[in-house]
Amino acid sequence: MTQAERTEPATAAYLARRGVSGQWRSFVRALVETLDEHLDQDGRAALMRAIGRRMAEAMPLPHCDTLKGLEGHMNDALGAAEWGYCQLAVDIERQCLLVTHAAAPAVGAGQDAEGGWVAAVLEGLYAGWLSQQPGASAELVPVIATYTAGEARLDYGRAA
Repeated sequence: MTQAERTEPATAAYLARRGVSGQWRSFVRALVETLDEHLDQDGRAALMRAIGRRMAEAMPLPHCDTLKGLEGHMNDALGAAEWGYCQLAVDIERQCLLVTHAAAPAVGAGQDAEGGWVAAVLEGLYAGWLSQQPGASAELVPVIATYTAGEARLDYGRAA
């Protein structure tokens, strides 16, 4: 994704906040704050990744022969759930798949004003979807490389 194609951070943050229904905003905030009271940061992230994997199971993708096809099916599922959209690219030098997710729902909770908790959910979601594809390697999982309100970049590949 070129810089010109990237969503401006303020726009991504706005879209992320707007995309969360008012009926769920208080619930999600209370849920995340309650998790923070009972789990350490690693425990909360592990639980959120597990939730993301469950979401992938609930929204299975067909097997895809091309990256464009996979991106299209991911965006269809994300759009139906009002969870933003993604763009896939290959970083040949680093030998990894780059997933850029924009307009992820963002509900700030406690010390996490940008709703960064959703990053772990996205790790689980994309891990679940990518593991459903032919030839997927069980030891590979996407990892958040960067996160700002509403936009995440995940790397999927072997560590250098």
